[in-house]
Formats: sequence, C-alpha cells, structure tokens
Amino acid sequence: MEFFTALLIGLAAAAGGTLFPGMLNMTAVSTSLKAGIKAGYLFAGGLAATFMLQAGVSIFFAKYLSQNPGIIEGMKQWAIVIFLGLAVFFLVQGFRARAARKAEVEKPYKGGPFINGMILAAMNFLTVPYFFALGGWLIADGYLAVTAGSKAAFTLGAGSGSLIIFGSYARMSDWISRNAAYFTRNINFFLGGLFVLLACLQGMRMMMPNGY
Repeated sequence: MEFFTALLIGLAAAAGGTLFPGMLNMTAVSTSLKAGIKAGYLFAGGLAATFMLQAGVSIFFAKYLSQNPGIIEGMKQWAIVIFLGLAVFFLVQGFRARAARKAEVEKPYKGGPFINGMILAAMNFLTVPYFFALGGWLIADGYLAVTAGSKAAFTLGAGSGSLIIFGSYARMSDWISRNAAYFTRNINFFLGGLFVLLACLQGMRMMMPNGY
C-alpha cells in the first residue's frame, strides 16, 4: 500500500508540473509535426527519462541538497542563462522556418528524438528544485515515507506521469495543427518567447527575498 501510494503521488506530482503548455510540451508538439508521431513519442520518452532521473535525484538526495542550498541557488542562476540561450535558438529556428516556407523547402528533422528529448529536459534546471521542494514537503508532512521503496515508487510515478503528459502532447500535434494553424506555423517563435518569459520570471525570483 505504501509503494502504491508513493507511486500515485509521484504520478500526480509529475502531471501537475507538466500538464500545462510549456517549453518541453511544445517542443514535443513541434517534433511530432516535423518528424512524425513516432519521433514525437521517442522525444516524449527522452523527456520523461530525464524527468524521472531528476525526480529521483531530488527525492533521494533531499537531505543532502537541504544541507547545501548553494547547489540549488547555482542551478537557478544557470537556468536564466540556459533559458536565454534556448530563446535565441528557437527564434533563429523560427526565422529559418519562415524563410524555408517562402522558398517551399522543408528542412529534415536533425538528430535522434529520444536523445534530443533527454538533452532538452536536462537543460531545464528548475525540475530539481521543484521536486526537491515538493518532496521535502511530502516527507515532512508524512505523506511520503522515507524508505527507499517509497522513494523509488515516487520516482517511477514521476517518470510515468511525465511520459503520459508529454506523449499526449505529441499525440495531439495533428489536432493542434488542424485547429491552430497560426500557432503551429509560428511554434518556434512561441517557444522563443516562452523561454524569454521564463528567464525574466526566474530573474525576478532571484531578486526577491528568499528567492520566492
């Protein structure tokens, strides 16, 4: 029962953190549109694999991270740089895609979608602080047991929950393409703007007292 409860908590935690449109979700949509539904699923799998690893690190090393807050602060600072770098990347991709459409040239998808998914998810340094804070609260309030089995179940649930959400976005890419044509044509600009917004929000959080 303890294992099953931890599994459900991990699944709910991951679903809550990935349900709404964000950089990872929208890139899964973009991959599915560019390279097909299979590539979209593989990309979602790569995202989920890294997501699960990050959740596991956060929950298993929660005590160590709490004793070394400088690690979390460093990750938050690097997140700003990463977000701005990704914003530039997607904006450039957007302008290139627009030029290619005008020339009626479609560029092939580059790289392995699973590896690309893992790399992009690893660049999101906010996942570890999210699971660290959430896991600490769950353990402190007694919702999650401190046993290795419960932590493993939570990690497995987090991976499963993120895979369901990311896979659903990849699956829905055709529907989004049919019903939101303007959005899909400009998805790279949307992603670029989203990364700029995330960088600004993270910068504001860093300047506020206690980083909140």
